[in-house]
Amino acid sequence: MRPDKHPFRLTPVNPLEQDIQGQIIDYLRVEQARGRVVWFERSNGGGMKNPSGRVLRFYWLYLRGKIPRSKGKSDLSGMLAGGKFFALEVKRGNEKPTKDQIEYLAAVREGGGIAAVVRSFNDAKNVLFGDGIKSILDEEEMNP
Repeated sequence: MRPDKHPFRLTPVNPLEQDIQGQIIDYLRVEQARGRVVWFERSNGGGMKNPSGRVLRFYWLYLRGKIPRSKGKSDLSGMLAGGKFFALEVKRGNEKPTKDQIEYLAAVREGGGIAAVVRSFNDAKNVLFGDGIKSILDEEEMNP
């Protein structure tokens, strides 16, 4: 056996946000086929410049009592069977939602929808269909 300079170490997997999002989208497709999710969408934030250099926004978000903005919308949103709207902000590891994202999720909750910061497929499953819908934003995330 040869001695290695760098011994083998196990490190925890820290998937990219897009990978977590992909798993959640696959899960939502399954639930859609079962009839538990009516529709859902993945949002791209930001904007782009047109040929003349003018910035075009992908969306404008109008929250009660806030200045219209083009950031803060959740990564995934949709509707469950029965008409319940949901918004899921996907984060990895210890990443925190932005102030704009927190305000959007709070507005969804205030309107009677389900809003959550999720870090895994299991988080999304528990929030949408679990017994104790964790409420949906941890206190720590609601008060950064």
